[in-house]
Amino acid sequence: MLHLLPIRLLAIAFAITIALLILSAVSSGYITDAGSMRAFQQVARAAPLAVTFMAIILFAAWRWIPPIQDMIFPYLGGEWSGELRYTNAEGAQKKPAKMEAKHTLFGTKLLLETDESESVTLVVHAEKDPHFDRYKLYYVYLNSRKEGVEGAGDRYRGLAVVRWIKGEQPTLEGDYFTDSHRQGTLHLQRTQKTAFWKLWR
Repeated sequence: MLHLLPIRLLAIAFAITIALLILSAVSSGYITDAGSMRAFQQVARAAPLAVTFMAIILFAAWRWIPPIQDMIFPYLGGEWSGELRYTNAEGAQKKPAKMEAKHTLFGTKLLLETDESESVTLVVHAEKDPHFDRYKLYYVYLNSRKEGVEGAGDRYRGLAVVRWIKGEQPTLEGDYFTDSHRQGTLHLQRTQKTAFWKLWR
């Protein structure tokens, strides 16, 4: 997710913050000819703290303010429910599914579960169309068959390509493919957003 951040703007903001620290120190008389070297050292030590504080502010702003999410990537954290659609020898099938998503600027974890199996993400790549407000997730997952069902204990990898659809209750829709030669579509709607104060989720 960090690759979607406007790095140039952040670098400019950090540089301006350091410059403002120095200017405020000079204008307040903190930096004088007599102790300028020591004062500059103290300002230089304070600069990383200011940058860290700005990074925390950015993270909180992305987490809480939808327009900022639109600039980077929408927040996915929470509970999702819907269905998997696929075709087998018996024809078109639908299987209820639920998903738990943990999402920060540093990574995304998805746990998708049906009555027969559960899949966890191995790698997630988020992508934003630079010209339109369209967002996609590409993720590789490991699926494990549950005990008590046919093929219990079997594990296989898969790839899913899903797009975010904005709405009062956002949805994720897309396609999935597995190395066991299965494929289908995924349709999920967020039913509960992670509590606003859980910044680690």
